[in-house]
Amino acid sequence: MLGFRINLARCVGCRACEVACRQEMNTVKGVRYRVVLERQGGGFPTPKRLFVSISCNHCKEPACMKACPKGAISKDPMWGIVLIDQEKCVGCRYCAAVCPYGAPQYNRATGKTEKCTMCVHRVLTKDRKALTGYKPACVATCPAKALEFVTDIGEPTEPDPSHFADRTITKPAVEFTWGWENPW
Repeated sequence: MLGFRINLARCVGCRACEVACRQEMNTVKGVRYRVVLERQGGGFPTPKRLFVSISCNHCKEPACMKACPKGAISKDPMWGIVLIDQEKCVGCRYCAAVCPYGAPQYNRATGKTEKCTMCVHRVLTKDRKALTGYKPACVATCPAKALEFVTDIGEPTEPDPSHFADRTITKPAVEFTWGWENPW
């Protein structure tokens, strides 16, 4: 299963991943497949600031796929990438309503819903039987190396950020590393 590992100690909030994603996927204004959230916590004398880069988590049990009335959302059985077939999508936004991570984005220009594809066109061969050796644009661009493209995502060993939805709902293919004691 492919997935993302996010090192929260390394992310500096530069948003290069957001820009790379927009450039690679040519998204329209208002549609963002990857976003960097900023959280503040702690208190005097040790305030904390946390940046979390998030996108579609390509869940093992995607709620979006179950909610789609047209069968437009599929999950690659070999790699685990969750994709939306734009030919089948009718833009009902049911997928967006049930996704606990806010990944599906409605494109007003096309009237359809879109989301992160994990840059499937970059990471897999055309027949989708092998990895190309390339990384998703967001991972390749991150100057702090806070994002990692993982080919064997497993169960997380460290806790999720407090704002992250309950992992048991969809079993997301993402894990977080803290690099310090979790202050949240």
